[in-house]
Amino acid sequence: MHKIGSLKLSGEVLLAPMADYTNVAFRTLCKEYGAALVYTELISAKALIMKSKKTEQMLLVSKDEKPIFLQLFGNDPLDFEKAINFIEKKYFDSFAGYDLNCGCSVPKALKGSYGCSIMEEPQNVGHIISSMKKSTKKPVTLKMRLGLKKENFIEVAKEACNNGVDAITLHPRFGEQGYGGKANWEKIFELYNEVDVPIIGNGDIKNPEDILKMKKETNCDFVMVGRAAIGNAFFFKQANSLLSRKQILGKKFSDFVQEGEKFIQLAEEYNLGPNDVRPYFIGLAKGLVGASVLRNRFGLAKSVDEMKLIFEQHFQI
Repeated sequence: MHKIGSLKLSGEVLLAPMADYTNVAFRTLCKEYGAALVYTELISAKALIMKSKKTEQMLLVSKDEKPIFLQLFGNDPLDFEKAINFIEKKYFDSFAGYDLNCGCSVPKALKGSYGCSIMEEPQNVGHIISSMKKSTKKPVTLKMRLGLKKENFIEVAKEACNNGVDAITLHPRFGEQGYGGKANWEKIFELYNEVDVPIIGNGDIKNPEDILKMKKETNCDFVMVGRAAIGNAFFFKQANSLLSRKQILGKKFSDFVQEGEKFIQLAEEYNLGPNDVRPYFIGLAKGLVGASVLRNRFGLAKSVDEMKLIFEQHFQI
């Protein structure tokens, strides 16, 4: 049994928090296929304090996806304290823990001085972790990069550890790289040897075999899967099979159909709109015959029903 803080997990493979992707339907699907822990997409601590209706809608959680961590972004320690106090009072049973986003580097994040930009102030990262820990007895984790432009991830990690962080996820690229270049897994191994909390490796996991490779090369305790799982929750079933039996399950035509049908059912159950559903289906098209045409059709679809019809036509259901 693996643990993050007091939380016991049934496996080692986690679903990454991804803006515009990790909605309630997709998270629930990934959990069903074997993700040990899922995360919300990044949510503004300040927006929670202001009780933004749009932000509160992002807090919808299904009983079948638990345990789930709420990922928060911002730059003011007091905002995090207030936001978690709000969640603990109104949504206590929804979330098993909280994650601080220090990895997002889109222009909006840099302009707003949150995400990867707060790595420029390691002490502030420590203050934020401290305020989060003060507001909850649940695990608090950190997701970060090597730094925004220069490497300072060890300094940031030690500040977080000094303030009680329960686990750290490292995506070993610089913030300014985005997803360009190659993730430097050696830095995950370096972090593992510098701190005494569980380490979650993230970055360039493209197939289930990469999970075994990352664990062997870095000694990380968990592996976080992001883009490889988009439209492919079956990835977690393959990964767990590989970790437990050292053999990988092949993905058959019927597996594509079954997964797509399950996602549609969940999307309808939770009343998701086309902008929530579209990214999953665009991801599902990857690698299929006629993928570019199929992706374009999903991209232009104006409703969930239209996407459902396109899916059924392609797979001749």
